[in-house]
Amino acid sequence: MDFLSFDYRDPLYGSILLVAIIFILSFTSYWWGIIKSKEEETSVNKFMKKFNQYSGFNEYKEIIQRKDLPTESAILMALTFEKSGEYEKTIEIYSAILKSVKEPQPRKDILTLLGKTYYKAGFLQKSREVLLAALKLYPRNEEALTYLIVIYENLREYDKAVDVLDTLEELGSEVKEKKLYFKTLSIIHNKSLKNEKKIKKLIALGLDKEMVQRKLFEFLKQNRLPMDSEILKDFDFSNMIDLLWDMDSKRFDQELIKSNQLLSEIFSAKGDLYLADSDIFELNVLIKMRLLDDESADLGFKYTCKECKSNFPLYFYRCPKCQNISGAQVGILLTQRQYETGSFV
Repeated sequence: MDFLSFDYRDPLYGSILLVAIIFILSFTSYWWGIIKSKEEETSVNKFMKKFNQYSGFNEYKEIIQRKDLPTESAILMALTFEKSGEYEKTIEIYSAILKSVKEPQPRKDILTLLGKTYYKAGFLQKSREVLLAALKLYPRNEEALTYLIVIYENLREYDKAVDVLDTLEELGSEVKEKKLYFKTLSIIHNKSLKNEKKIKKLIALGLDKEMVQRKLFEFLKQNRLPMDSEILKDFDFSNMIDLLWDMDSKRFDQELIKSNQLLSEIFSAKGDLYLADSDIFELNVLIKMRLLDDESADLGFKYTCKECKSNFPLYFYRCPKCQNISGAQVGILLTQRQYETGSFV
């Protein structure tokens, strides 16, 4: 074994030895991964083979109800069906498990899973009923409470969503922004309130809050209500450029536009006014092009989640990816103007 002696100082020898060790480790790791993969595949095949002896799905349910199958295995089978979009079978399996499980804690867990499945399948009313049943067994079930909020949002039962948020707040969750969101929606979608009353209630929520400002501005725009200068004078329009871009400057009090630097820059970029420049690069480029009678450029927008930083093409208050309610950050993009087919422009 003298050839392994540390007295051998040839650098080439050391390099060869290092490469050999790395090769052996990589080779061992590769084959170990293959062996583990084979073991997992064999385990899954055994699991599935156990059920292949039964011809119908109803027999599976009978096996579960007789407790011939461990609850964990039944849940695994339900999750497999859910992943493939077979919600009907998933619901039947959870329902079968509930018939055989009597302890409160396992029932709470299965009811929560069942409620989530009903939600994913689009049965909102049924999902609500099941999740409320789960909460009766364990009121501190944060997962059930979170899904219940989303269901109330989809059902436009915003006041009930606020009640659920009160419970989450007691459990230590940060819900301030979410409460503001649902209170705003509750006002806007309240059919018993006239527009003037809705505006007053939104103002009472606080015009210093970005979400209220944007919601109120959207409400005024969609209902073609007057853009009251007294209401808008303290607005921060930096996150509303997308809403302003397709609007006519005539809808605003001209004194408001002149007194607000950003509004002046936006409407100058649209060609309604004539300013020398803007601190916002994209608006500045458009202003310079308008001065040269070049209308080949336009603005596009991207919307970024303030929490997970994901980008989307449309504005949102609840992030489609992380489901967080905080609104989107509006980003400006320079684009080439698209003309309609047959346009003479």
